[in-house]
Amino acid sequence: MRTRVKPWFSSAQIAPLWTAAVVFGAALPRTAFASGHGPVYGLATPTLGQGGWSIDVAAMYRLTGDLSDGNAQRALLRPMLGYGITEDLQASLSVPMPLYTPSAPVPSLATRMMAMMPSAPDVEFLLSWRFHRIGNDVGSRFESTALLGFDYPTDSVRNGIHTSPGFMAGAVTGYVSRTVYAWVGGLYQRYMTPTANHPGDLMLYSLVFGYRPPFFREELPHADWRLFIEAIGEYQFRNVVAGNEVADSGGLQIFVGPTVLGLYGPWGISGGPLFPVYRNLNGTQHGDRFRFAVNFTYWF
Repeated sequence: MRTRVKPWFSSAQIAPLWTAAVVFGAALPRTAFASGHGPVYGLATPTLGQGGWSIDVAAMYRLTGDLSDGNAQRALLRPMLGYGITEDLQASLSVPMPLYTPSAPVPSLATRMMAMMPSAPDVEFLLSWRFHRIGNDVGSRFESTALLGFDYPTDSVRNGIHTSPGFMAGAVTGYVSRTVYAWVGGLYQRYMTPTANHPGDLMLYSLVFGYRPPFFREELPHADWRLFIEAIGEYQFRNVVAGNEVADSGGLQIFVGPTVLGLYGPWGISGGPLFPVYRNLNGTQHGDRFRFAVNFTYWF
């Protein structure tokens, strides 16, 4: 039986908050926008310019079985508000708005899909610190960014396991220019609990290559499009219940897919599919067969 879950925040409650954020940001002076723009699923180094704001609204979808099976589908809408504290330090806050959650649990379900936003129903506060940057005279640079996030679950029980607050820590490094982009990074996520019940820890690593075609290297009013190939690896440890590991949970999944990023003035849109290329799960549970995400951004 299909079950629609009531989001922690209703659309009616959260819409005025984001509308107020847009109005407030539009009234601020337009200082530096983002120094660069990243991919959809993989980790990337760009941070907002000092005093810059951004609003992202991401829609995420994943399929873990047959398309006709409602229990194999999940959909989530996730808004995120970002602020550039300095040119190299950014703070972000995102909240979940579940659109469709099935009644059947999927123990091996990873807690993230987009690297910068979790796919679990958690409120997340994220700090991004670009601690290393070496530039040259042709507009390219090598840089590295560290990430630290704090997660607060909005559900008390997830897949039969009581939830608790958690954290995420990661790092990414790469090369950025006006033509090509390359990033490699990884993160670790864990839910802290005083009991012997907790979801399995997650290790995620990503490799991203990007290219900006010559036609899209002109300034406004021309549109700016960038093409990416993203590879994502996820290893989730087994869930623990009553001090014992759950057999049908956890394992390794690797995904690859093409994504695009389009920019026009203060607006941006990015999205694309991910397809599994390797899977080694710890039990008989289903892995992900397909993932898709699209993200809308407004910088102010």
